[in-house]
Amino acid sequence: MSINISEILSIPSAFKEYPVCPDRDRLKLRRASYRVSYQEPYTLSVRKEGSMLSVTGQTEVHLLMPCDRCLTDVDVPFSVQINRELDLSREQDEEVDEDELSFIDGCMLDADKLVTDEIVVALPTKILCREDCRGLCPQCGKNLNEGTCECTHESLDPRMAAIAEIFRNGQ
Repeated sequence: MSINISEILSIPSAFKEYPVCPDRDRLKLRRASYRVSYQEPYTLSVRKEGSMLSVTGQTEVHLLMPCDRCLTDVDVPFSVQINRELDLSREQDEEVDEDELSFIDGCMLDADKLVTDEIVVALPTKILCREDCRGLCPQCGKNLNEGTCECTHESLDPRMAAIAEIFRNGQ
C-alpha cells in the first residue's frame, strides 16, 4: 500500500497518522513466496522535523510457511515494529544506502515494503510444525507424522554400501 506524504514533506515541521488496512495475500521475497494468513490493520505515524523524517508503527503478521521436515504449512506469527528514520538532506548524496531509501519513492511511502523489511530480518532459520516432527519418508515421500509407510528402512553406513552391494549380487 502506497501512502502519499507530499503534504508532510512540503512543511518544515509536521506530524500525521495514516491508517493502513493491508490487503495483500502473499509476501514475496527473492527466493520464496509465503501466503499471508492474517495481518492486523495498523497506523503509521510520520513525523518531519527539519530534514529528518521518522516513520513508526506496529502490526502483527501471520505467514503460512512450510515445515522444514514434512512441508506441512505452519502459521508463523511476526510482531512487526516499524521505527525508521531518514535524513532528507542526504537524499541527493551518492553515499546514501539504497536500503535506507527503499521504502520511499518521491512523495510516496510504501507501507508494505516497511513491513516486509522487518519480517525479512526476523525470519526463523528453521521452521517445524512440532518439535518431534518425523518428516517425510526418503523413499516414498509419505508424511511420517500421519503414520508409517511400507518402505524398508535399512540404516546402513554409507561407507559400507559398496560391500553390501557385493553381497547382494553374490547371492
